[in-house]
Amino acid sequence: MREPKQIRDQIEQNRHELSRLAEYHGMQDYKVLQQSMVLDELINEYNRFKYKKHFMKRQPIGIIPFK
Repeated sequence: MREPKQIRDQIEQNRHELSRLAEYHGMQDYKVLQQSMVLDELINEYNRFKYKKHFMKRQPIGIIPFK
């Protein structure tokens, strides 16, 4: 898995590319859709890394016995 900084940098590059494509081809163009999906995957990868780290720091919830 890539480092978060690398992913953030790629997200930023892909955002610029998406903006450029949308401006040149219009929002309905297939190239814009493809680029949007690439950007979505990068954002998802970043979020998985970010929340996995957060999830691992959580304290376990104690088991409450039934009465």
